[in-house]
Amino acid sequence: MKSSIVLIEVILSIALFSIIALVSTKTIFSLYKKNTTNQAYTSTNITLETTRLYLIKNNDFTKIKFEDQNLYFDGYLLLHKVLSYEQSVSNGINSINICIDTKIKQKICQTWKIPI
Repeated sequence: MKSSIVLIEVILSIALFSIIALVSTKTIFSLYKKNTTNQAYTSTNITLETTRLYLIKNNDFTKIKFEDQNLYFDGYLLLHKVLSYEQSVSNGINSINICIDTKIKQKICQTWKIPI
């Protein structure tokens, strides 16, 4: 009788531990996936922001060239994996619409308004 109670306790303990291990593994995987997504978005946004600041500093938009999903400034590679790039000037403000591909195969689009 005592050994059957001990056996039931062992089985319940193993079942409880298995449930806790599965839930913990699922939670850790979910956090890892969310962290990877957030890191990709943050990295892409930092890249776009530094590009915008670089263009504001140089303020010469005639040197920008967009070809083969790359953005060049004065012949040097500025951004790669650019999905779309449009530039228009009106009332002394240069509007740039740019979309770039992230590491997780999603795109981030921004509109920059830079005074000339």
